[in-house]
Amino acid sequence: MTTEAEIKRRIVRDMHASGHYARRIEDQFAVGTFDMILIPLAMPVFMAEIKMIREHIFGPTPRQQIELARIHDAAGNAGHVIPVMIGWKDGVYYFHRPVARIHRTDCFSVTTSDIPFHKQLIQYYFSIKG
Repeated sequence: MTTEAEIKRRIVRDMHASGHYARRIEDQFAVGTFDMILIPLAMPVFMAEIKMIREHIFGPTPRQQIELARIHDAAGNAGHVIPVMIGWKDGVYYFHRPVARIHRTDCFSVTTSDIPFHKQLIQYYFSIKG
């Protein structure tokens, strides 16, 4: 069975192998801290919370939702920092803005594991940029 830690390792490996930046943030005492900083080349910074999807629903903890909302509010419309929830189920990544409950059918997803993570993240960015 794939673990959340393994998914984070895969994301970091993919981002680094492609020349992008990825960093896991691990602090068991920092309640509500998001999981990762992701920076595709020449693109905005993504503050990401990674969740395994059980059934069809995922979302941040209440404290994570507060922290991700604060990031969103601080960034305003500048677009240089983007908070994102990334769900994972059966080899597929699901991207969504941070809200309490996210159904995977409401997410941006390429619904395949054939496309590398960094390319999926970039596609998500262009899907929300409008």
